[in-house]
Order: sequence, then structure tokens, then C-alpha cells
Amino acid sequence: MTEKEHLSNTKEADVDRSTEDIRRDIAKEKENISQTVEQIGELVEEKLDWREYVKHSPYLTIGAAAGLGYLASRMFITRTTPMERIMGSIAEEVRGSLGGLGTGAAGPGLIKVTLQVLATKAAANWIKKAISTTATNDGAEPQPQTGRGSTITPKADTSKNI
Repeated sequence: MTEKEHLSNTKEADVDRSTEDIRRDIAKEKENISQTVEQIGELVEEKLDWREYVKHSPYLTIGAAAGLGYLASRMFITRTTPMERIMGSIAEEVRGSLGGLGTGAAGPGLIKVTLQVLATKAAANWIKKAISTTATNDGAEPQPQTGRGSTITPKADTSKNI
């Protein structure tokens, strides 16, 4: 029995010693891991510091900044719609037909431009009135205008028999 007791005592001693060794090893590994994490954090911080990149390669960083600025500006440019393009071409035609009238700020050019604006406004009102008359006729065909200055002669009403 003494031999069994001696074996059990040595096993317990080994177990006690090994748990102490394990605890020491865990503490050492804990310190190693914390040091490694600190080193990784410093490396990441160093790699993400833009000042170092500028210091080491200034021309490359200026080119990269210009490229990113160009791409960002292209994202915010508004695209013209088809209606805006049509209106732009009409505006160019009107400017072309006016000739140099719009450039003069005073004098006969200004009077001509003013008269053209008034004529354009009157024509727009006339078109607006014609459209509203058509809409009030409940979709009926527009009646041709007859009378003074018209090229259409009035038709005789044959539906009335006298």
C-alpha cells in the first residue's frame, strides 16, 4: 500500500506542479499576446497615416488626390434631360435669329428687342387662348376663324330650309 500511496502522491504533485506551470505559461502568453496586439496596432496606425505616404511619394499622392477629385466631381454633375437639350437648341436658334440685337444695352437695338419681346408675348397669349378655346369645346374640332384677314370663306348653312 505504501507504494500505491507514493504513486498517488507523486501524481498529485505532478498535477499541482503542472497547474502552476500552466498558470505561469498562460500569464506569459497573455503578456505576449498583449504585446503582439500593441505592435499590430502601431503598424496599422503607421500604415494608415497619410502623412507618411505624402512624405515618401508626394507626386503619387497628388496624382491620386487629383484622380479622386475628378471622379467625385463627375458623380455630382447633373445630366441634361432631352427637354433641356431641345430648349437649349431653340434658345440658340432664337439668339441666332436676333443677330446682334441683344448685345446693345441702349439705342435702337434695345427698342427692337423690346418690340420683339412684346410680339412674342402677344403670340404666346394668342396660342394660349386658342388652346383654351379648344379645351372648352369638349374636344370638338376647332372652328376656323373667318372674317377680316382670314383666307377661309364662311360656308352657307344649308341645314335651314326656308
